[in-house]
Amino acid sequence: MQIFGLENDSNSASGEVIKTPFLSKVSFLIMTRLIYPCLFVLICITTNASLDCFAQNSRFEHAKSDSIKIFNIKDYGATGDGKSIDTEHINKAIIDCSNNGGGIVLVPEGTFVTGTILLKSNVILYLEKKSIILGTDDISQYKSNNIRRNNSDRPLHLPLHNNSTWSHALILLDQVRNVTITGSGRIDGNAIVDKKGEEGWRGPHGILIKESQNIEISGISISRSGNYNILGADIEEVKLVNLLISEGSDGIHIRGGKNLRIENCKIFTGDDAIAGGYWENMLITGCTINSSCNGIRLILPAINLGIVDCDIFGPGIFGHRRGSLNNPLVTNSLTGIIMQPGAWGLGPGSLDKISIRNVRIRNMQTALTIVLKEGNQAGSIDIEDITATGIYRNACSVEAWAEGSKFENIKIKNVSVTYHVDDEQVIGTTSVYKPNTESRALPYWGFYIRNVDHIIFENVTFDYLGNKEIRPAIGFEKVNKVTFDDIKYRTVSGIYSIKHSKKCKYQEN
Repeated sequence: MQIFGLENDSNSASGEVIKTPFLSKVSFLIMTRLIYPCLFVLICITTNASLDCFAQNSRFEHAKSDSIKIFNIKDYGATGDGKSIDTEHINKAIIDCSNNGGGIVLVPEGTFVTGTILLKSNVILYLEKKSIILGTDDISQYKSNNIRRNNSDRPLHLPLHNNSTWSHALILLDQVRNVTITGSGRIDGNAIVDKKGEEGWRGPHGILIKESQNIEISGISISRSGNYNILGADIEEVKLVNLLISEGSDGIHIRGGKNLRIENCKIFTGDDAIAGGYWENMLITGCTINSSCNGIRLILPAINLGIVDCDIFGPGIFGHRRGSLNNPLVTNSLTGIIMQPGAWGLGPGSLDKISIRNVRIRNMQTALTIVLKEGNQAGSIDIEDITATGIYRNACSVEAWAEGSKFENIKIKNVSVTYHVDDEQVIGTTSVYKPNTESRALPYWGFYIRNVDHIIFENVTFDYLGNKEIRPAIGFEKVNKVTFDDIKYRTVSGIYSIKHSKKCKYQEN
């Protein structure tokens, strides 16, 4: 076996310290990733080694070691034969690694069938090429630790969040620090069905990160999880980079997180691709997103959120099951980006410093929906350089309905949305009603705005294909001020294109 381009005697004892001048470069990266996480630096070590460059965007301050400990799970009895249960052997390697100050737990080529893997602090779980961690179909092999109870200040609204069955996971990180899961292998949840689970079918999550800090998951594939592929709850300093996520329920779902980064991930899921809320300082960038539900779905407040340079498209490659196991799978994609703090219950807090830019959306029911509910306010929201095509059902909307809820400043710049709506029932919609948890048909084909102090449209185009449309393009309700600076929209013969309340003030530049 090769480690960082060096020959490692496969007969050597697990945890052997390998010393070499070359490793001084590697330890500069790894040991500081484990012990001294501080700064964000982009590093790539080019080598023909079996351990790839896994430290892109890693945090480090300076190195203090020239040795790395390697703990090969096969040295602890794991077989990787695709049949034997290797749970105990893998967890022994992890415990030994953590107890000896940290290092690399190596998963070599093979299919390792396992129940819950309990990761510890200061451990790098490295999956070599052609290695697979495969969830066992024995549901009794999965463990969990209950996620914290809801509180009135920041309710997470996790379904059955105190039910240990719901928080089962194939890989569990519970109150740990400085943990990496990386390499080029695959974590396969085996599409486990638990008839005692939520909705009578949801099984274990792929990876559950609970109350943990300084976590990185990069380079690997995650597929066929019984529930969410990655679930985070009350986490900080977490990076999810260069992942391929497919099938399962939600792709990445985070309820409560600070300083988060989702970068260059390819996510193909039946349920929401990226979802959650109570995010602070979060960046979603460079991602390719395909979902049979919603692309990016915020169901709780967020502050300082960036969604940048992403492609979101439908229809879904993998189907979405709504409700019981007997219901058919559907692949119609709902909304590209939907933000609804309080969608699943009271979620007090604000949407503020939200930036959505350089995003391409296609073949979805709706491109963008932002809705405030009871206990929610919104500060600045910037939507810039957005192209949406093939939108086949509902108009974009920015809405506040609850008493005291309102948007302050919204800027929409360099945005183009093209609709192709054939559904006569949608086209015939004549009234607006308070939304539930999804977007819905509106009496406007382009954009609907409600309860906003000031909204700016700059270099914005709305268009539709066909000749069936009979609705106005844009509707304003309870909007104090609207600024138009080069807005274009297709007109419908015989009706006003813009409908607004009497108190709305217009400024056209």
